[in-house]
Amino acid sequence: MQKQQYDLIIIGAGPAGLAAAIYAKRALLTTLILEKDLDGGKLNKTAEVENYPGFTKIEGPKLAEEMAKHARSYKIDWKNEKVVQLTKNNQKIFEVKTEKNEMHFTYFSRAVVIASGTIENKLNVSGEEEFTNFGVSYCAICDGFAFRDRVVAVVGGGYSACEAALYLSEIAKKVYLIHRRKEFRVDQEIKRQVEKNPRIKLILERTVKEIVGETTNQKKVTHLILNDLQGLEREKLEISALFPCIGLLPYTDFLHDSNGICDGRNYVNVNEKCETKISGLFAIGDVIKPERIRQIVTATADGAIAAQAVIECLRKTEKK
Repeated sequence: MQKQQYDLIIIGAGPAGLAAAIYAKRALLTTLILEKDLDGGKLNKTAEVENYPGFTKIEGPKLAEEMAKHARSYKIDWKNEKVVQLTKNNQKIFEVKTEKNEMHFTYFSRAVVIASGTIENKLNVSGEEEFTNFGVSYCAICDGFAFRDRVVAVVGGGYSACEAALYLSEIAKKVYLIHRRKEFRVDQEIKRQVEKNPRIKLILERTVKEIVGETTNQKKVTHLILNDLQGLEREKLEISALFPCIGLLPYTDFLHDSNGICDGRNYVNVNEKCETKISGLFAIGDVIKPERIRQIVTATADGAIAAQAVIECLRKTEKK
């Protein structure tokens, strides 16, 4: 069991967590970042970014690389470990338990910033689990190239779905964009790009009923069964891959509903300073306030706000 105490532990190395780390280290706080996946979070699943100040256009993975490089320049302690539990002990110190390769570790800190982000929602239809990684993928950038010059489908009506469809249109022969409504929940520029793209075909007011494929020789997706909104009309759609983009769920399992800081959907409740009702515990980025705009720039703003609030919180604690 490894034990070490920090001023601040940041759970997650997406844009929000990286910004918080930079501000914290510039205030000379001893800081640890814990990230179970890739540095930069969902930037690694974003094809191009055109609305982050300072970059007219930049690939998501490249922006993730630059942000992580900036944060690492401050020589922040960094562990690629999965957080499994977060508690606060009787000495008012946070205990963060992690795991990696069946090994378990515990770290201690005076404050914690939760920047764990979200995970992809599932369609929860027949065939989804069976064909995951065999034609069903939740990352167009990661797996799209495997289906170049073939017919694929994207499900969803928000930014992630439209951006995935646009990205895949540069690779695939045809992209079906399936949405249960008539209108998309995106800005007019993204909508215009989707509608004018000759390789994207819109299939509106339809839902995926079943994902069908072969399992005998080579396991693969072959087609979808679609329903109309009343569940009366069925339609067969031949494809080689399906990319569900139907929303996100907050990654807060490690909290185990600590003192009720999460709402009914498991998003973390915070105030304007990104503080939870537990002193010293903060949350930023996509893991909070799902109704607000979710952009890279708002995530980094959260990081700056939370880091400053952490500094103020620790100073108050030292004076007591």
